[in-house]
Amino acid sequence: MEHEAWMRRCLQLARNGAGHTAPNPMVGAVLVRDGRILAEGWHRRHGGPHAEVECLNAFGEGPVPEDAVMYVSLEPCSHQGLTPPCADLLVARRVRHVVIGCIDPNPKVAGHGVARLRDAGIDVATGVLEDECRWVNRRFITAMEQGRPYVILKWARSSDGLLDRHPRTARTVQRISCFTSNVLVHRWRSEEQAILAGSRTVVNDDPRLDVRHVAGRSPLRVVLDRHGATPQVSHVYDGGSPTLLFTGMERPGLNAEQVILDATADPLPAMMQELHTRKIRSVLVEGGGGLLSHCIRAGLWDEAREIVGTVLLQQGTAAPRLDVPPVRSFTSGDDRVHLYTRRAALPGDWPW
Repeated sequence: MEHEAWMRRCLQLARNGAGHTAPNPMVGAVLVRDGRILAEGWHRRHGGPHAEVECLNAFGEGPVPEDAVMYVSLEPCSHQGLTPPCADLLVARRVRHVVIGCIDPNPKVAGHGVARLRDAGIDVATGVLEDECRWVNRRFITAMEQGRPYVILKWARSSDGLLDRHPRTARTVQRISCFTSNVLVHRWRSEEQAILAGSRTVVNDDPRLDVRHVAGRSPLRVVLDRHGATPQVSHVYDGGSPTLLFTGMERPGLNAEQVILDATADPLPAMMQELHTRKIRSVLVEGGGGLLSHCIRAGLWDEAREIVGTVLLQQGTAAPRLDVPPVRSFTSGDDRVHLYTRRAALPGDWPW
C-alpha cells in the first residue's frame, strides 16, 4: 500500500505535463526516504529533461541515501534520444531502489531499462498501479502497441438528440452547449496533438479548431475533404495554426499542407497511418454526424465525449449513438457531459 501511495503521487505529477510532452509520454518521479519526499519531478515538455532527471536535479548533487526509493510511473528509458538514458543516470547517481508503475512499450525500451538497472545491482519492483499508469499514457501506449493515434470523438447534441438544426440560414456554428462547456472543450483541445473535422463541418460551421478560451497550444488542424468542397476563405486555412488537408485532389494556393488520398479507398486507415508516421499520438474528432458515425462503424475510436445541451432543435442531423453506456457523467454549467470508453472499466479515478 505504501508503494501505491507514492505511485499515485507520481501520476499526479505526470498529469502536469498534459498537452506539453507529446509525442513523448507523461511521467512523474518521486524520491522517498523513511516516508518523506526528498525530491520530485515530472516530464515538463517534449525535448526537455525526463521525470527522473528533474527529480534528481531537485534533490541536488549530494549522494542519494542508500535506503532511498525512486518511484517512477514509467520504465526509465535506456536509449539515447533527445536526452541521455535515464537508466544510466540512476546507475551513476547510485540509486539503490526503484519502483516502476508500468513497462515502456516503446521497442527501444520495452524492458531494457529494467534490465539495465538490475544488471547494475539495483533493486527493482514493477507493476505498481500498472493499469492507472497505462491509462495516463493511453495515447502514447496506443501509438506504440497499435501503430495509430488515440482517437477521441467529441460532439454536442441538443436535448432532443440533434447535432444541428435544418435548414441552415448562415455559415456559422449553431451553439448547443453553454460557455462553461465551451471552455472545457478548449481545454480538451489543448491536451491533444490534432483535431479532425470533415468537409461538411467546415462548409457549414466554418470552425476555427483552435484554442482560445484557455491557456495552451492549439492542435494540428486536420481536415478531410476528398472532393475539394471546403472554401479557401475558411478559418481552418487562415494560417493561425498549421492545417493538414487530406484530399482527393491537389488544391493550389490553399494555406495547408496537403496529402492526396486514394479516391476509391476508405480514407480513415490512410489518415491514421499518415498521422502516426508524423508522431501524432492523439486526435480529437470534432466532425459532423457523417464523420463521427464513420469512426464508430469502423471501430476507430477509444473515447467519446458527449455534451448534452438544454436547447431543443426539433429537426436536423441525428447525433451519434454508441452501444456502450457512459462510464461517467457530470454537470458542466447548464449541460450534462457523458464520457465513454471502449474499455470495460476505468482504472482508479478518471482525471478531469
